[in-house]
Amino acid sequence: MTADPHKGDIRAALARMTARDADIHAVRHLRQTAVIQEAQALSRLPARQRAAQTLHDLNIAVKDNIDIADTPIQGGSRLFAGRIATRDAWIITRLRAAGALFPAVTSMCELAWGTTGENAVGPRTRNPLDTRLDPGGSSSGSAAAVSRGLTMAALGTDTACSIRFPAHCCGITGFKPTAKRWDMTGIMPLVPSLDHVGLLTRSARDALHLFHAIEHDARPSAPAPRTRRIGIRWEGFENCDVGILHVMGQLLSALRDEDVTIMDCTTTLHVRTLPVTIALFAETWQVWGAAAHKNPDALSPTLRERLLRKSSVSLSEIEDARREQAAISVEMDHVLSTCDLLLEPTAQVTALPPAAMTPEHPMLASRNCTLTNISGHPSISIPCAEDREGRPVGVLLSAQRGNDQALLEHAIWLEDLIDRQGLRRIFPARVIS
Repeated sequence: MTADPHKGDIRAALARMTARDADIHAVRHLRQTAVIQEAQALSRLPARQRAAQTLHDLNIAVKDNIDIADTPIQGGSRLFAGRIATRDAWIITRLRAAGALFPAVTSMCELAWGTTGENAVGPRTRNPLDTRLDPGGSSSGSAAAVSRGLTMAALGTDTACSIRFPAHCCGITGFKPTAKRWDMTGIMPLVPSLDHVGLLTRSARDALHLFHAIEHDARPSAPAPRTRRIGIRWEGFENCDVGILHVMGQLLSALRDEDVTIMDCTTTLHVRTLPVTIALFAETWQVWGAAAHKNPDALSPTLRERLLRKSSVSLSEIEDARREQAAISVEMDHVLSTCDLLLEPTAQVTALPPAAMTPEHPMLASRNCTLTNISGHPSISIPCAEDREGRPVGVLLSAQRGNDQALLEHAIWLEDLIDRQGLRRIFPARVIS
């Protein structure tokens, strides 16, 4: 296991973050005084207790919609300027118990509604791999922080694609657990029926390490099967950039050389998920409508207009969407009962310069990922390779609800295969433990 360079002197880590963030704007707020005090408190623990903390002194960046006590958390919005969180979110409490430190609050799209690095309260976040490119969103700052190496891990939220798409754009791993598996207490909602909290890391191994720390009682799973059944969801390949299709072709060729059963798992779920997503996003008005009405000038014109559009969606339309959501979840259960993993590209577009984005960009960014937000199944994007222009391409893996640990273990297996095949050049696999 590789030693983590981000453990140790917290003052040096803070100085390094400041210097390395200057051109990417991943960090919105450094918790300098608080995290120094927290690190000092950890250092005073008895040696046996420190040794038992699996994340002792590990620095984890936190998206600006996840509460950390006594910290300014404003959801990337001027609507909450000056807000100070009064207590830790559930997931922060879990990670603190494992010894983690939280030095940085990361930038994000306004109220987490977006797929880019656009920022309503600060400079636009840029992609560390090429600052001309967008990092994806809405967890843009968390993904950029991990990709640049400001921290080895970060927390994000995912309502349609907001962890996995920026992971795809920044060449890192993004994990969304089974719906409701991790408590959302202390996290600003966007669409409560679709919201998830999850992880951004350098590798699937790192994600599994944090998963175990969060789930204190997680038991080791049975060994992964020697012969894996991988279902290919071909509709996820539709409308993809040529570069993405080339990378996926390389991956499928590598899989055929392994002891893998590749199965055709084509569905018709894409055409069904879009209207469900459109209707369920009316929950944004239920969540934020009153605050927006009270202080409309605190919102960007774009977000204000989006919220107003959602105010006209009727309750019957929302209820119809929820019934269709339940039906889609059952169909996904059936599909995933026939295979160990469902595989497709993470997105249908690679990281782009902001000026090159078309009106279709949000759909191309989110279409593949959104299905598992609707169905509630766990999903992970891992970096597969780079296209001919050097832009990272992620592969999206999904598994049965509740099989989160098995999904992470399968992702590690695929990560190792990708490394053996020499497909990925951006980062070598590294672990934080």
